[in-house]
Amino acid sequence: MGNIVGIDLNIDDNYLNEAVKSIVMTGIAESLDKEKIVNGLVKTVLETKVDEEGKISSYSRDNRYTLLEVYVNKIIREIVKEEMKKLVEEKRPKMQEIIRRELNKRATLDKFVDAFISNNLDNLDNNWKTKISVEYEKNKEY
Repeated sequence: MGNIVGIDLNIDDNYLNEAVKSIVMTGIAESLDKEKIVNGLVKTVLETKVDEEGKISSYSRDNRYTLLEVYVNKIIREIVKEEMKKLVEEKRPKMQEIIRRELNKRATLDKFVDAFISNNLDNLDNNWKTKISVEYEKNKEY
């Protein structure tokens, strides 16, 4: 319990320790130059070399990017991905129409049929053959 100057105040020691720690940390934070802290953080972000995932690698050759580059690239990729999804959704009916039209062209159908026949003929010469068998068993009654 919190025994201060020989007087027992019935205060939990953990609570007292946390309160003192909080007061000390607040005092330290107030005494620091906040502008220096911000400048230090900005400098760290601009100068720290990291790998492509934004982590400092134990292999120095992997640390080719600044933290800022990694974050900016990540944000740009996410924006481009979202915009591409929107564009594809907007153009989906037109894309389906174009693909359907292309697939229905005689030349495309001829190429598909030729490839199908060619693949099947090639497989006839192959030593590895697929065997498919269907067998029926009578249900056993117990």
